[in-house]
Amino acid sequence: MLKILVSGKSKSSGKTTFIEKMIKNLKGNIYVIKSSIHDKYDKFTLIDDREVILQKDTDTEIFSRAGAEKVFYLKSNQDNLQKGIKKELNNIDGYDYLIVEGNSIIDYISFNLIYYMDKKGGDKKKSAEKCKMRSDIIIDSDNDYAIEFNQDVISCLKAHILGHSLDIPLNQVGDMIDEANIKVENCQLGLF
Repeated sequence: MLKILVSGKSKSSGKTTFIEKMIKNLKGNIYVIKSSIHDKYDKFTLIDDREVILQKDTDTEIFSRAGAEKVFYLKSNQDNLQKGIKKELNNIDGYDYLIVEGNSIIDYISFNLIYYMDKKGGDKKKSAEKCKMRSDIIIDSDNDYAIEFNQDVISCLKAHILGHSLDIPLNQVGDMIDEANIKVENCQLGLF
């Protein structure tokens, strides 16, 4: 079961569109969590009610219509986030890929791959800066979703997830890694 985080600088940085494309590219059971972390919420709530998820013109509706097997809407304040994740999110199973949209959640889940959506303008949150620093891949929303590697080293597993999630053939992913002078670690029998 692989976990992918899609974080971003600000609203309208392209996270929803990017996740929608990933859902269509990936094979297997795909679960998506749309997170909303604000002080206005007094508790941790993980919603999977179809009426709520399929409300017209929402991110959760887009993810569901794109083909996600299951979509959740997570609402929490920062204080209850860690406890709620341990209690509820760790009990979610049955997926091949879990895609989480948000920033604040990065401290509480171990992700296999972290994407950061970058875009000019807009307000940048503290949590976004942390996500950018820890991301594996930065996607330039202003430049036709151009890919930039954010680390000097990438695991073979992350390279495979990158290829599968963005529908990039693995030999092309290998060329991209070589061009960026990124070292591949834990490689599986010379795939990169």
